[in-house]
Amino acid sequence: MSQLVLLADYQRKGRRVFFNRTDLNLLLAIYSRQVGRGLWRDYAIDHRSNMAIFSIYRRSQEQPLFAINKVILKGGKDANYILLSRNRQLASSRQLADVIETLSRQLAVVE
Repeated sequence: MSQLVLLADYQRKGRRVFFNRTDLNLLLAIYSRQVGRGLWRDYAIDHRSNMAIFSIYRRSQEQPLFAINKVILKGGKDANYILLSRNRQLASSRQLADVIETLSRQLAVVE
């Protein structure tokens, strides 16, 4: 005889955060421009319990130059986008376009 199984019993508790298509279009547009200029060479997308992270690398063996975090806090519906560079917060906004505008102004990286 068959047994009824509720999917809710097997779903993860907590909310996973992902970049949606609009987010990825904005992120990959600026990424592709900088790859064309030879400034960036690699990227990674990571997911944690309450955030998604888009990391940008000059070389794949190094630390990321920039990381854009999409964070949704408990009880929140809207995401907050945070731009980090080597663990220093450069910008924070509810709109990804604002963070990307700040990122495009920060492109002069000094080594």
